[in-house]
Amino acid sequence: MFLEAYIPPQIELAVEVDAPYIFDRKIADVTGDQVDDFIYLAGNKKSSDAIYQEDITIFVVDGVTSEVTEKTLDLNGGYGSTLFLGDFNQDDINDIYVSISSGGSGNIHYYYIYSFKDKKPVQLLDYNDLNDLYDWSISFTNNYGVIVKNNTINQTYKLDLSTKDKELLDKYYTPEGKVKENLRGDVLPLGGLYPIMTPRGQDAYSLVASQRIVGIATVDNLGIVEVYLTYQDGKFVPYQIVVGNETDFE
Repeated sequence: MFLEAYIPPQIELAVEVDAPYIFDRKIADVTGDQVDDFIYLAGNKKSSDAIYQEDITIFVVDGVTSEVTEKTLDLNGGYGSTLFLGDFNQDDINDIYVSISSGGSGNIHYYYIYSFKDKKPVQLLDYNDLNDLYDWSISFTNNYGVIVKNNTINQTYKLDLSTKDKELLDKYYTPEGKVKENLRGDVLPLGGLYPIMTPRGQDAYSLVASQRIVGIATVDNLGIVEVYLTYQDGKFVPYQIVVGNETDFE
């Protein structure tokens, strides 16, 4: 078992009483007492070989008292849930970041960040907050152009699709590069939310959120929206938006 050399068996048993399947585990101080705690992401599955995870819950076992504090996440379930620990709210204590995949062709993910300072779970981020942050609209122009508009802040971005493969272009444009009728596009919900280090130190993090720009089908990749966020006044605040083709982010 991963980290079994460092985790006393009774610690793991205390979690498995309520959640028989452990999906991920970490060791670090998340309560703020300068003593490492045992952090688990655990829940249920239909069977031991099932990959869909349900009742996903954060468990924090205090490194001094072995007291268990838990927080069940507010979603039905998902795939491949993982933990990451870092200081996101700038209080010099590790917070708990959770990533869960929805599965499917949209490559959509669910994210949560919690502080467990003083063994009190406080939500710092819910993925829905970021999905609802901006209203986007997509329109197509002649000569292989796409207009990506952020209606919330009235900001417009332009994409050039001329280097895309012919099969994709033929869906949206005539051989002369004119836009076909009845086209639509969309900016999908979060496909990625990545911790990025800040100048405060190696354990201090901000976030970059990534959303795919797609056309008629979710497999038609037109571009990417990236939103950079930092924690300020009790919430994550965007400070930069970048819109471009996939090659711009390589």
